[in-house]
Amino acid sequence: MATNEDTTKPRVSIPETEQQNTEQHQPESAEPENTGQQPLEPDDNVTAPMDFHEQLAPTPITPEEPASEAEAEPTPVAEEHEQTPNTEEKNEAPEQTPNTREKNEAPELTASSQQPAGTIVTPAREAPVTAPRLPYMRVEDLTELRVVSDPQLSPDGSQIAFTVLESDAVHNTTRSAIWLVKSNASKNDQPWKLTTGTAHDTQPRWSPDGRRLAFLSDRSGTPQIYVLTMYGGEAQQLSDLPQGVSDFSWSPNGRAILAQSGWKPADEQNLEQPGYAPTIITRLGAYREGTGFLHGRHQQLWLLPLAGEPTRITSEPVDLLDASWSPDGSEIAFCANRRTDADISASSALWVLTLKTGQLRRLSPEDGVAAMPAWSPDGKYIAFLYSPDQTEASNIAPWLVEADGSGTARPAVPGAEAITTQVWIIDELRTDYLTRPQWYPDSQSFIVTVQERGQVHLSRINLVKQSIERLTKGNGRYLAPQLSKDGQRIALIRADWFTPGDIWCTDGNGENLRKLTRVNDAFLQSRQLIRPKRVTWKAHDGLEIEGWLYLPPLRPGTRAPLLLAPHGGPTAAWGDAYVHEFQVLAGRGYAVLAPNSRGSSGYGEEFSRKLLNDWGGDDYRDLMAGLDHVLSTEPLDSSRLGITGMSYGGYMTNWAIAQTNRFKAAVSRNSISNIMTAGLLSDQPTWFQQVMDTPDLQRSRSPLTHAHKIQTPLLLLHGENDLRCPISEAVQLFTALRQRKRVVQLVRYPEGGHLMDWPANGSPQLRLDRLRRTVEWFEHFV
Repeated sequence: MATNEDTTKPRVSIPETEQQNTEQHQPESAEPENTGQQPLEPDDNVTAPMDFHEQLAPTPITPEEPASEAEAEPTPVAEEHEQTPNTEEKNEAPEQTPNTREKNEAPELTASSQQPAGTIVTPAREAPVTAPRLPYMRVEDLTELRVVSDPQLSPDGSQIAFTVLESDAVHNTTRSAIWLVKSNASKNDQPWKLTTGTAHDTQPRWSPDGRRLAFLSDRSGTPQIYVLTMYGGEAQQLSDLPQGVSDFSWSPNGRAILAQSGWKPADEQNLEQPGYAPTIITRLGAYREGTGFLHGRHQQLWLLPLAGEPTRITSEPVDLLDASWSPDGSEIAFCANRRTDADISASSALWVLTLKTGQLRRLSPEDGVAAMPAWSPDGKYIAFLYSPDQTEASNIAPWLVEADGSGTARPAVPGAEAITTQVWIIDELRTDYLTRPQWYPDSQSFIVTVQERGQVHLSRINLVKQSIERLTKGNGRYLAPQLSKDGQRIALIRADWFTPGDIWCTDGNGENLRKLTRVNDAFLQSRQLIRPKRVTWKAHDGLEIEGWLYLPPLRPGTRAPLLLAPHGGPTAAWGDAYVHEFQVLAGRGYAVLAPNSRGSSGYGEEFSRKLLNDWGGDDYRDLMAGLDHVLSTEPLDSSRLGITGMSYGGYMTNWAIAQTNRFKAAVSRNSISNIMTAGLLSDQPTWFQQVMDTPDLQRSRSPLTHAHKIQTPLLLLHGENDLRCPISEAVQLFTALRQRKRVVQLVRYPEGGHLMDWPANGSPQLRLDRLRRTVEWFEHFV
């Protein structure tokens, strides 16, 4: 049967009509060849990292660990034009292969005997000024990166269990394993692999006595709890819940595990529905991004004894999330939206369940969003994270409440409401968002993460001094902190511009920071990376906007093409993160501007809330002001501009090309073209209604409304399983542009969800294909 769908190798194809803006351009600098130099050895004399929040020259560097606190300045790095050329070679650029492709033909990805399948074939480009030591990042390097997560300190504080996720491009799959490392490890103390990692082993959790380690694994088909004795033997499967397990925790006495799993009453009636039976839906929330159709099930709490049958202890028509045991094991705190008509509200309150009586008490307001409760060791208080509204634009701040309900929930200390604990700095590798507060053993203080201006630091909330004390220093993101039972150690993940993250450990006061793993060092030190430069500019109303500029090395007197990259969220940010796509593009000669326009997180609640009911307004002006600023101050070519973004960043991409023809090309991923239909079809209809709250506003600020103005060649990349920004958003815009004979291409990924570019969600080949197509589109048009 004839089909219009292309399922062969990736390629960029351009409609035969309306071939405007199709002249082929190549960046000024080429991807250098590997000279065979050995990777650099990591430096072990490391304590606190230095601060990169200064104007840094955009120089190519090899990855390095954070500098010592004692170092006043970063290690000097020679700029590309300062390097001494190899005098044994001729000072001539290699002869370029003639580009015989017509300007209205798109480049194709082809396989040949000289290059492996999937390799990007592009015309030869000018050689860089000198032959650099190491190659820049390539598209295919994406699957070489491994992601560490979820560090868990043993009860005695001597060991840290953690997860390592890796990609297998050959078999087009991912897998993860549980690893161990000593918390006082030296360079000679290597981490060791605890589980086979042939499937997805995640969420390691120590038993209270430290003799067992429980974890989730999908080795049996669905995520179930396995328990491994630390003195030898194979892991034993503990749970066999029909819908799998999404979260779990040990009881304080170590005799049982509390699990979270989907359930509905019909599950216990053993009623088989015929294949033709209809699905009846009476409430919103019938499906969820990353999960799919829920079939009427909600997350409930189950008690699994180490010996015996599991018992479901709740039967609520709503999800019960973030469960946490009281220290004596008599009560469980959790977060849920138990309001009438909960499906048309995105709120969540803090509740406590008394196991003996089954009684529930609510401890926080129902209008906001509560998350991640944590009992104080003495059982008197519960610290939790709370946002006063449901827009995601307000700070998610540390709050406190008396566990027995005798007090009123409130910000934990003065000024707590002014910080946000969410850590969503985008790198398309890590999925960290919120971390449960970590109590010190005296119950007088606890640790939270704090995002600020593209960085994430650890802060101590001191209830006695009524103060907020920063524990970490320098640059970077300090993630997933876990405090030892005695309060003497903090295990954490540290990530920055040059690494997706490693396991680190510090003393309980934040001092003596030390690196324990080097999961990507050997690979990263075989590549040159581009250090981004912090830039700021004034918006039209005087507001300061911050961004990060990735500049490739350039020959004197030349200018680089520039790609503008608005981030998703919108309440997220760019910052101290390794972004593979930006490194690839910069290595191929493109400058990339990653702006944190108004609406971004980490710049105060007022800054974030400025975006409410103003999508496509001042946020767009911020982007264009940043574009004009760097064009006037940096060696950039104003005639060669592109724009790309994902989710809300895809919306901004679509919106920008509907407002201006300055961009030569655009790539929009899992985006929004019609705010009204996106809100109606998304798994978050209530949220869309709150952030853009009138039909007229939704219509006027939708790119689809202005599709007739779009002239820029547009590549739409969308996952067919995206339930956050449904694929109908891409289809609508594609149809509107194709009917007008514009240059547009829609690529549908059958297995792709909203976060298909993250290794925990998308397959390796999908992620590689998406990035190849993006690079090719810009290399053809910009």
